[in-house]
Amino acid sequence: MTNRRQRAQVIRRLPDSAAYADSVTYRGMDAASLTTVRTGVCALSTEWQELFGEGRLRTRAHAVAARTENADTANSHITAAALHELPLFRTRTDRVHLIVPGLHTRKNSTDVVRHHLPLTEDDVEVIDGLRATTLERTVYDVIRTTSVETAVVCFDAALRRIAWDDDSHEYDHAAASVLREAIIRRISRGTGARGIRQARFVASFADGRAQLPGESVSRLWMWQLGVADPELQYRVELGGGKFALLDFAWPELGRWAEFDGEVKYHDPEMLGGRTSDEVMADQGQREQAVRRATGWSVDRWGFVRMPSLDAFATYLRDIGLSSR
Repeated sequence: MTNRRQRAQVIRRLPDSAAYADSVTYRGMDAASLTTVRTGVCALSTEWQELFGEGRLRTRAHAVAARTENADTANSHITAAALHELPLFRTRTDRVHLIVPGLHTRKNSTDVVRHHLPLTEDDVEVIDGLRATTLERTVYDVIRTTSVETAVVCFDAALRRIAWDDDSHEYDHAAASVLREAIIRRISRGTGARGIRQARFVASFADGRAQLPGESVSRLWMWQLGVADPELQYRVELGGGKFALLDFAWPELGRWAEFDGEVKYHDPEMLGGRTSDEVMADQGQREQAVRRATGWSVDRWGFVRMPSLDAFATYLRDIGLSSR
């Protein structure tokens, strides 16, 4: 279930029914302390400003829920992905996506997109009190209807969710295959549907060993630019029972690369009680240890190097990883 801290509490004008049980009224509250989420619904500005796009989308889903006109409706597509706590990459998070099965007359609004698609109860679960499509159905819908970058980020994260063990630092390929094959079966039944060709590619390309969206997009763009396939989460023994997992490794080239996401320097959970300077120092020591163990050279990049595929291509040419 979604951690409530990963969304803002919705504050409604008139909590006058059971559907509003999870909210409080903003009557009498200081308007300056509130951010309007949609007509008649606000959130505390201090909470809203701390949220990333996924958290804001989860909040919007709760804001929309009380006025959902069909009890069979379920949050879907990127909204369901956000509820499943899957990362979203460079996609709009200001609209709630719903699958509304059956006959209805409501059209899309400025902040709600209604998809007129079949939906069985087997494809629905409850997350944080909201009906949403299951992980399998969500991934299938996302990889067909978003950019290829968003699709790969989503599927990679879903595979990691079920196949990566944070304690053993091992990837369960069998568990990943179960989800992958389920998605492939859906794709095979959906011949001719929107985005099926992209979905086929993503289903074969996705890899849950990617830890961050930047790793997923880096791998996709490197593939598109003809870079030799890297080994992912390559394990290097450092001695004394210690080891390092490298984001990308090319042992035959004697080099490795790391995606440096800014979140690791600012997110309290990833900092683990350390300061940003301490994290950078630890990272430098780790890099030196890997260099001693392998003799390989290392390259690091983050999203500052990836504003576009062309810009990333230029960077990879500059460091000798790509000729395109």
